[in-house]
Amino acid sequence: MASSREELIKEYRVNEILEAARRVIGRHGFEGTTIDRVAEEARIAKGTIYLYFPKGKVDLLHAAVFEGLRAIMAETHKLDRPQDPPLERVRHFVLGQFRILSSHQDFLKAFELDKSFVTFAPGDALGEKLRSLLSEYLDYAASILEAAARGGAIRPVDPKFAAFILSEMTTACLRRRLIGLADTPVEDDAEALLDLFLRGVQAAPCG
Repeated sequence: MASSREELIKEYRVNEILEAARRVIGRHGFEGTTIDRVAEEARIAKGTIYLYFPKGKVDLLHAAVFEGLRAIMAETHKLDRPQDPPLERVRHFVLGQFRILSSHQDFLKAFELDKSFVTFAPGDALGEKLRSLLSEYLDYAASILEAAARGGAIRPVDPKFAAFILSEMTTACLRRRLIGLADTPVEDDAEALLDLFLRGVQAAPCG
C-alpha cells in the first residue's frame, strides 16, 4: 500500500515538473529553458528535479516534449469520430487538430520554431522514441485518409504520404499564426486548409 502511495506521489510530482517544463519551453524556447527556471515555475527545489531527472536538462526536455506529444495524441484519439461519413471524418479530424494545437500553443511554439533540439540522429535513443511517436500519429492520420479513399470520398492516394503532407500543411498554418501573419479563427484556417488539400489549386478546365 505504501509502495502504491509512493508511486502515485512520484507520478504526480513528475507530471508537475513536466507541465512546468513545457510552460518554460513555451516562453523561453529549448535553449532558454534551464533547471533553475523549471524549478521556479514548479515552485520546488532544484534538487527535486535532479531526483527525477538525474541527467539534467536534456533528459527533462526530452521527457517534456515526449509527454506533450503523447497528450496531443490522446486528445486526437478522443476527438475522432469513426462513425461519421468518410469525408466528414476527415473534416472533423483536421478541425480537431487545429483546436488541439491551438490549445497547446506555447509549447508548440518552441517545438515548431526551434528545430535544433528535435533531431533524429541514427542511434539516438531519445530521438528514435520521439520519431516513433510521430510515426504513430502519421499512421493514425493515414488510416483516416485510407478509409476516405475506400469510401470513394477522395481519390486513391498513398495514405502515408498524404498524411505527412496534411500534417505539414497543418503545422505550416500554425507557424503562420505563431509568427503573427494571421489572427483568423482556427476554424477559418481549418476550412481553408481542407479546401486546398482536397481541391488543390489548379483551376477547373474551361468548357
